[in-house]
Amino acid sequence: MTLFSIESVAHWWGILVPLTLLFLHAVAVVSAWHAIRNTRTSQAAVAWTVALLALPAFTLPAYWVFARSRFAGYREAVRDVGRQHLASLNAIEQETMTRTDARTTALISPLDQVADVLDTPICEGNHFELLIDGEAFVSSLMDQIATAEHYVYAEFYIIRDDAMGKRFADALIAQAEAGRTVRLLYDEVGCLKLPSSYLSRLRGAGVDVRAFNTRQGWVNRFQLNFRNHRKLLVIDGQRGVVGGLNIGDEYLGNHGWVERWRDTAVAVRGPIVKKIQAVFASDYYWASRTGLSEAQWAHEPATDSLEAGDSAEDSVEDSAEATGLAAICATGPADPRARATMMFAAAAGAARDRLWISTPYLVPDETTLNSLSMACARGVDVRILVPSDADQWLVYLAGFHFESELKSLGVAVYRYTGGFLHQKCVLVDNDLAMIGSTNLDNRSLHLNFEMMLAMDHSGLVAEVAEMLDQDFAAATKSGVTPQRLRPWYGRIGTIVARLFSPIL
Repeated sequence: MTLFSIESVAHWWGILVPLTLLFLHAVAVVSAWHAIRNTRTSQAAVAWTVALLALPAFTLPAYWVFARSRFAGYREAVRDVGRQHLASLNAIEQETMTRTDARTTALISPLDQVADVLDTPICEGNHFELLIDGEAFVSSLMDQIATAEHYVYAEFYIIRDDAMGKRFADALIAQAEAGRTVRLLYDEVGCLKLPSSYLSRLRGAGVDVRAFNTRQGWVNRFQLNFRNHRKLLVIDGQRGVVGGLNIGDEYLGNHGWVERWRDTAVAVRGPIVKKIQAVFASDYYWASRTGLSEAQWAHEPATDSLEAGDSAEDSVEDSAEATGLAAICATGPADPRARATMMFAAAAGAARDRLWISTPYLVPDETTLNSLSMACARGVDVRILVPSDADQWLVYLAGFHFESELKSLGVAVYRYTGGFLHQKCVLVDNDLAMIGSTNLDNRSLHLNFEMMLAMDHSGLVAEVAEMLDQDFAAATKSGVTPQRLRPWYGRIGTIVARLFSPIL
């Protein structure tokens, strides 16, 4: 006699299947109500609700992993840890939440308008150096690390265990062994392929290595969709680097599949570095639940802010010319509002003559599309520069849909043909340049922790304008030059990719 007869199996099957379906539909109804109340747009709420109720078995896992756009616990963790490190917490609040210019009159410049919308401080007296492509970025990065006298803070989305990654590790280890405090933050998802031996070597030499784990806390534990996409370096609270490059050979153009990796960063000295440091401190609090005891927050001239080889006379001359205004635009899914979208909208609203945007990924949200359209309607020269090559196919295919939509709104889209374009850059008139990590796609706008450095300095803005002029010269304008129609499967891929655009 068998333990389970065919009749008993059929009996239990007839009971369990209806109960399972009932349970799935009950959870789907609750999830649909959650989607209606919390999803970012009404269109997405309707789409998720229909999918959850029609196909709960397939849609439920996707919804709870990918649908959320709000990141829980980050701000609370900073405040909780800050109670134990009051000096650091007060410094962070001062650097990131208190505007220093006490604006009470009409907003004059594009930088004023962007900073006002984001409620972020503007500071003056900064030096900027534009770093075009990987060699300039790596040279500045290594020089700055090597000349640190007190501490080094580094934060990157991707770190590779290749030749560039080993140079970076060697530089950090040398400073740690020399007695400096060295702290490194990396994104856990972005560095998924980074071997543990790389991290162990750093930790063994005294480098404080922390993963920015976005799954901390029970609310976030199922989330795979959030990233810390920031790239920054802070040296002694006086010097720093911000941009779009990570640590890896491909950022030097040594990738093999493209002839050039086109990217941009900025080296900066001055008070704005304290604000970059405050962003690092907030991320470090989340990752470690400890403070930065060695951090320098006082806004005082320091001899260690001079670059190697500068004389006293050079320092005086630099100080007289250091009139550059700057603000840090740090955004992320922990924000109560979509501040990255607000940043682009403010830049578009401030533009009077031109708005040039360089981005590797073109998947904007509806607010950004409307902002660009209104700028065009005012007669602004609105251009968007995107790559002609792809490193992420879903995002690349979705970009063709938005390219067509932007063209219908009067926005000119150019495809860069001189290599792979990875730079994130915004130019407004002759007054504002923004460089950092924020792409013009839904992931950067709503799901990633990002940072852009907004700069109002005539010399720097002129350099950025000249750089972008050269980039546009190496690009083809969409819809002008004859193009071979994409094959049918490419067009279908664009349609499918567009459906996934909210989470790309």
